[in-house]
Amino acid sequence: MKKGLVILGVIFVLAIITLFGYLIYKTWVVFGFWTMVWTGLITTLSGTILGQLVGSRIESAGKIIYNPKEWPKFVNIIICAAVGYYLYTIISAPNIDKSSYYFGLCYLILLSALPIVWAVYKLFRDRNDFVEIDEKFISYKDNMKTGKFEISNISKIEGALTIHFTDETTHDIALSNMNFNASDLSSLTKDIQSRLPNIEKNDVTDSKV
Repeated sequence: MKKGLVILGVIFVLAIITLFGYLIYKTWVVFGFWTMVWTGLITTLSGTILGQLVGSRIESAGKIIYNPKEWPKFVNIIICAAVGYYLYTIISAPNIDKSSYYFGLCYLILLSALPIVWAVYKLFRDRNDFVEIDEKFISYKDNMKTGKFEISNISKIEGALTIHFTDETTHDIALSNMNFNASDLSSLTKDIQSRLPNIEKNDVTDSKV
């Protein structure tokens, strides 16, 4: 029985690898190897530069506000849409056979059109989300969710973003649903930690006394 399951597992894995290899081969045949290389490079660089490196931090009058900008992500969406349209012009050429056309069309729908639609939806859904830090409070807005917490009641923070309170309760702020990128998360975490009371240090000092 176990031997049979192992054989079926091996067959399944080999089938997946074969299918994946065929899809890569067919994609290169339909669109061209170098076309996929340079279009993939453009979309990757666009997503990295516009989506990850453009920060959202603003500091004014003792307040630090993180309100992720929409324009970098919107520009990235336009670039990805332009690349998708260019790839569509390739499969729309008169010399493309029907099987290659439908394969390319499915590829563009699944890997270009649907991700763009999802990105546009997220962009407008999360456009007004923010996290604000002042001398005494941390407040945030995540669509319909809002919250305001006194910094003196926070013991630590971790993850992205779990707040631990001195009464041993926790609260999660889903930054991934608020258009925050990795750079925003890292910077926000450092800003919050810099304003937390140094509880661990105080505890160590008291124990020595």
